[in-house]
Amino acid sequence: MKKALVKILFLLSISAMFLGVYYSDFNIVSDTDNVILSWHTTIEENLKETSIERKVINGTFNSIVSIAAKGNNSSYTYVDENAFKVEDGIYVYRLKFINNDGSSSFSSEQTVTHLTSVPKKTWGSIKALFR
Repeated sequence: MKKALVKILFLLSISAMFLGVYYSDFNIVSDTDNVILSWHTTIEENLKETSIERKVINGTFNSIVSIAAKGNNSSYTYVDENAFKVEDGIYVYRLKFINNDGSSSFSSEQTVTHLTSVPKKTWGSIKALFR
C-alpha cells in the first residue's frame, strides 16, 4: 500500500510539472482605491504569459490584463486600478497560466472585499458612459 501511494504521489508531481508553472503566494489586497495582486513562481517551463481574470460574485470571469512570463523564480505585482464599479465591493480573481503550446491552467480563486471612495466610483461611471 505504501509503495502504491508513493507511486501515485510521484505521478501527480510529474503531471503537475507538465502544466509549465509552479506558483506560490498568490495574494490580493484592497488598498485605498486599487486592488493589488501579487504572486511568485518557482518554475515557468513553457510559460508564455499569465492572464489575470476578474469577476463579481455571480458573474463570469473576464481577462483584465496579460503579463509576459519572466522566467523561473519570478515575482509579479499588478495594480488593478479599475476595481470600483461593484456596489457590494466583492471581486473574485484568478490567474490563467498560458503555455507556449496554447494549453492553460488556473490558480485557485481569491476573493477580496474592495470598498472605493465615492469620487472614484463616480469617475468610473462617467468613464463608462464614453466607452
